[in-house]
Amino acid sequence: MTHVEKLLLAVAVLALGSNAAAVVEECNSLKKALPTDDLHKIFGDWVLVWSITDIPGGWDIFPNITSSHVELRLFADNKTIEFNERNLHSDNSCSNYILNMSSSSVASDRHTLNTLAATVEKDGVVQPFNDTGDLDLYESGSDSLVVIYTSKDGHFLLIYKREGHHSNVDQLKASHSEHKKRAECLGFTVDKEFIYDGVSDFCHKKSSGELKDDES
Repeated sequence: MTHVEKLLLAVAVLALGSNAAAVVEECNSLKKALPTDDLHKIFGDWVLVWSITDIPGGWDIFPNITSSHVELRLFADNKTIEFNERNLHSDNSCSNYILNMSSSSVASDRHTLNTLAATVEKDGVVQPFNDTGDLDLYESGSDSLVVIYTSKDGHFLLIYKREGHHSNVDQLKASHSEHKKRAECLGFTVDKEFIYDGVSDFCHKKSSGELKDDES
């Protein structure tokens, strides 16, 4: 191998090393857990804009969902958190999951909410929801919420936009590559995705993307 060839090889190795380091750094930023002091940022109304799961069959277990709206509220005891999810299906039927959750008492590098009790309502019938799981919370933008829901069957990566910031279709599409990258960094294989279209209504109200002037 000539001196020039050795030099070119060294440059190539350095470039590969730099690229690998950049990928690791990017993944680390996308995998940061939500700090405990930032728990207040999760409260409010959210619209699911992108999701993926590692459960075999993927979104086939939740057929024909067109929108998923979530309210996160803190109870008066300042400990219990209500996760209220309303899913609108393509036949205009609704499913409503209400989970009462609390912060994990186990020390961890992740901020986790554990389910205390849950119900599901379909066709006006309310029943106990036994497939209760945990929510791991991740850092994201001020108008975004990123969680992993872990059930007995597997995991869901759920990415939300705050209601009022959910209907810019071009912006939603532009974020898909970052969502896919985050999913890969968190160990998901990007296959079948749930993608919100930016216009579908919700079970309990219309989807209005208009922000007030003082919120824009």
